[in-house]
Amino acid sequence: MAYESPSYTMVRKFSDSELRFYDAFSTVAVKENSLSGNSGFGYLFNYISGGNQSKTKMNMTVPVINDTDQEIPTMEFVIPKIHTNQVPQPQHHNMLIKNYPAQYVLVKTFSGLVSETRMKAIEEVLMNRAAKEQIQINGKVKIARYNSPFSLPFLRHNEIWFTVLLSDNAGTTHKE
Repeated sequence: MAYESPSYTMVRKFSDSELRFYDAFSTVAVKENSLSGNSGFGYLFNYISGGNQSKTKMNMTVPVINDTDQEIPTMEFVIPKIHTNQVPQPQHHNMLIKNYPAQYVLVKTFSGLVSETRMKAIEEVLMNRAAKEQIQINGKVKIARYNSPFSLPFLRHNEIWFTVLLSDNAGTTHKE
């Protein structure tokens, strides 16, 4: 079964990563105790199963995103595109809708489990690539997971994302 995911265009493929341009998308987010935990999953699944203010049921999407850019990390489900103009509001006070603008993202894909050690190693690869390409990282890392937590680790598709700023030939930095 193919799941919907945010639309993007491949800008450039490097030997160790990719630069993508993502169209704007929205997520429903819940505070997560740890990046390896699943405490937020039940809230998010309830939300897409109709546990929202309009009782709207939604299809599952990918990836499930962990955002480390706040004081408290979040776990997020991507809102299906069909609901973009009228995103159902959460019922639970611990949840919020996040709107991501169109943006450039530096991405490293990997399989296996997501551990702190592995994340740090991948972050370093991406920071080195950004420095080499003169790309400015804008924010903290996001983890994108494309498989069920019950998938065998070697079959999992995971990504580490950094939102980035690009400079055009005139030297003007812009974020799209």
